[in-house]
Amino acid sequence: MADPFKSAIRNTMKQVRSNLSLTYGTASSKQICTRIRALEEYRYAKRIALYHSVNGEIDLSAIWESAPLQGKFCYFPVLQEDLSLLFLPATPVTVFKKNKYGIPEPDVSPDLAIDPDELDLIFIPLVAFDARCNRLGMGAGCYDRTLANKKRCKLFGVGYQFQRIDFIEANSWDIPLNAVITQRAVYWRDAMA
Repeated sequence: MADPFKSAIRNTMKQVRSNLSLTYGTASSKQICTRIRALEEYRYAKRIALYHSVNGEIDLSAIWESAPLQGKFCYFPVLQEDLSLLFLPATPVTVFKKNKYGIPEPDVSPDLAIDPDELDLIFIPLVAFDARCNRLGMGAGCYDRTLANKKRCKLFGVGYQFQRIDFIEANSWDIPLNAVITQRAVYWRDAMA
């Protein structure tokens, strides 16, 4: 049964996010991309997973445009029938096609998928988060399902400052983030330990 509190937060945050002005979304995304580039974890990362933003999510296209020029290999999530994700490579010339939810995915062979533990950083969109880096996503559990037994890769949530709430009660299957990056701050899970 769905948690009514989480459902209410999810619905409210999605509505607010989808109604943001283009100016606010663009400025926030630019500030977040600047914060990402300043992180040591990003500077040393060679294999990163990004995502294409939809419905007002933070746009990481500035990272996508510059990462290959910095010698980084980029991967994007591709939704599978069982709602797990494959991470497929993409270069600036890769063709993308939209999945059933309208999210662009690399149109490349699934044989090229990389194990998430081989990625240095995975950037994950979110609907809400708390200071302990617990994440509330869209509700399908795609990232949690995919990353359940992965230990090596760093998971960085990306969201607006207004998406921070006081507390998210994590379920046993929820995968905690290592950090959450907003236009105002970087929240580290280890800092709350």
